[in-house]
Amino acid sequence: MLRNLVQIPFWTYQLFTQAKSFKANSIIGSPILNRLGLHVLRLILAHGTAKFKWFILAPYASREHRKTFQAQGFILIENFLAEEEFCKLEEDFANCQSEVRECIQGDTLTHRILIDEAAVAQMPGCQALLNNKLYQRLLTYCSGRLSRPHFYAQCIKNHFVAGRGDPQKILHADTFHPTVKSWLFVSDVDENNGPFSYVPTSNQLTKQRLKWEYKRSQAARHINDGYSEKGSFRLDTDDLEKLGLPQPVGFKARKNTLVIANTFGFHCRGQALEKSNRYALYATSRGNPFIIFPGVNSKYLSRFSHNLAHAYWRHLDKTAAKNNRRSSWHIVPNKDFHTKP
Repeated sequence: MLRNLVQIPFWTYQLFTQAKSFKANSIIGSPILNRLGLHVLRLILAHGTAKFKWFILAPYASREHRKTFQAQGFILIENFLAEEEFCKLEEDFANCQSEVRECIQGDTLTHRILIDEAAVAQMPGCQALLNNKLYQRLLTYCSGRLSRPHFYAQCIKNHFVAGRGDPQKILHADTFHPTVKSWLFVSDVDENNGPFSYVPTSNQLTKQRLKWEYKRSQAARHINDGYSEKGSFRLDTDDLEKLGLPQPVGFKARKNTLVIANTFGFHCRGQALEKSNRYALYATSRGNPFIIFPGVNSKYLSRFSHNLAHAYWRHLDKTAAKNNRRSSWHIVPNKDFHTKP
């Protein structure tokens, strides 16, 4: 009881950040406060802030791209890079020797290489992509942030370990506010290696969605599916119909296709039919949803952010080692990134 009282100031502060866990924060997870509308209030404020930032960043994207992103929740552009540029990016993925970290979820392995200054020095094709004006401007508009996302060379390895189904292959929303993820596919994507799937228009904060979020918020801390209680709501089988939403679309696409998605919308990894790899240049951008200005673009802030990520991972490594286990994102040999099925 005393411990909870001591944490109240911190829990209160978290109400004004991207904190989303109904389990870790007793104020965010309070059934009484959520019955009074706390979660819905945070939703409305966060989405209102996002709309303001999209308004002031509108010059960064064409009218067509803005309209598609706001209406559908995603942008898809085929043959994004010129053939020569994309070939250089493929070479980067084949030859990069930077640190690889792995996360195991169900029967799926995810391998990532953080594209920091050290990695980009040996990846000229990746450097060219990061400097691509259209790529930069689309990510800026869609994320509502001038600061650069975190970029990763990523490989999803389907059915590589024995285990239950991958929880990321269940339709879900990442969090309560608009946030952006992006993939420039470096391999062809089809039903064999599990296409990224998205429910069109599910990015919109409709009355049906607000009602659904309101009901979920009152019971969220007790759902115990491993994710909903932490603020990433999973859908039940009949939820799409209740929400008046269409079925998800799987983005089966040729390599060199760019997808940028608002992951407040419902999405998931596609169910892969076989043991397979899916390579992509992955980007993720998530900041405080209540800060009304889009920030600044600074290489020094990017460097600090990368150093912070490495420090966090080292902390997880040390903590896990003390308990004789591996951290959730642990280092693996670089060759594992290139391992084929």
